[in-house]
Amino acid sequence: METGQSNNGNERCIISKDSSWFSQFRNASNPWMARYVYALFFLVANLLAWAARDYGRGALTEMERLKGCNGGKDCLGAEGVLRVSLGCFIFYIIMFLSTAGTSKLNVTRDTWHSGWWSVKIVLWIAMTVIPFLLPSEFIQIYGEVAHFGAGVFLLIQLVSIIRFITWLNECCESEKYAARCQIHVMFFATTAYVVCLVGIILMYICEPTGENCIRKSDSATKTDWLSIISFVVAILAIVIATFSTGIDSKCFQFRKDDTPAEDDVPYGYGFFHFVFATGAMYFAMLLIGWNSHHSMRKWTIDVGWTSTWVRIINEWLAVCVYLWILVAPILWKNRHAGST
Repeated sequence: METGQSNNGNERCIISKDSSWFSQFRNASNPWMARYVYALFFLVANLLAWAARDYGRGALTEMERLKGCNGGKDCLGAEGVLRVSLGCFIFYIIMFLSTAGTSKLNVTRDTWHSGWWSVKIVLWIAMTVIPFLLPSEFIQIYGEVAHFGAGVFLLIQLVSIIRFITWLNECCESEKYAARCQIHVMFFATTAYVVCLVGIILMYICEPTGENCIRKSDSATKTDWLSIISFVVAILAIVIATFSTGIDSKCFQFRKDDTPAEDDVPYGYGFFHFVFATGAMYFAMLLIGWNSHHSMRKWTIDVGWTSTWVRIINEWLAVCVYLWILVAPILWKNRHAGST
């Protein structure tokens, strides 16, 4: 009897521990760790979209809803990318709508953002599957909208990077580091400009004149390791860029707030999920070359003349935003002096 009572006690203890672990997994609130889980979801979505494009064409052909694709067999891979992207976009939009405006820790929306992972895994899987049941016409409309969403992502990322550069410049100009960093900053800035100009020129000259790649013909069956490594690095860069931009919600705050309280959220949850939602549209555009009717080779990303012009326009926009940051303080100062 004593053994039975002891075993029952151990069983109750084990059940209690398991229940506690499950409750912690479901409801635990750790916003810093939550970022990495959302980034993992995003990475898996990127890989699924790539698999649908490069290896899911045969399976997509069998689906009755995809047989009306206007672009023929080349369009099927693009539609697979757009369907995965749509599911990822819907998931993060749901998270955006349910967490936007969260300002304090240990409230309901904070717990939802940082916990309930079992529910969100089911939600993410459902949102990934549902777009494959939608008609092709709806996916084509989403593809057009994704061009705009991807542009919004590029703009947010651009502002975040320029704000970081501005902050770094202010740190180097401070009295503590001014004498030591002045030459280093000038050298780094000059080198960066030269490298960017050379890179743009080289990308423009290697770029193929048509749909065929000048390095190898369409009949080539093997993919070189350089293309594979470049593809892997590009995917990781997309995830890292989205992750780093998502937690930089202060990049659009043009005034300094007071010292945050201890129970304030460490970053803007709504902005974080909105960046990931637009990032879902962005990785779709990279995988289809910003054109749903553009045939993409395996292990390639962001190639074609449309992608080239997107990069060129993005560089022009970066120059305009950077010049505005330099000129705006002078204009505001003169306007304030004139009004007084």
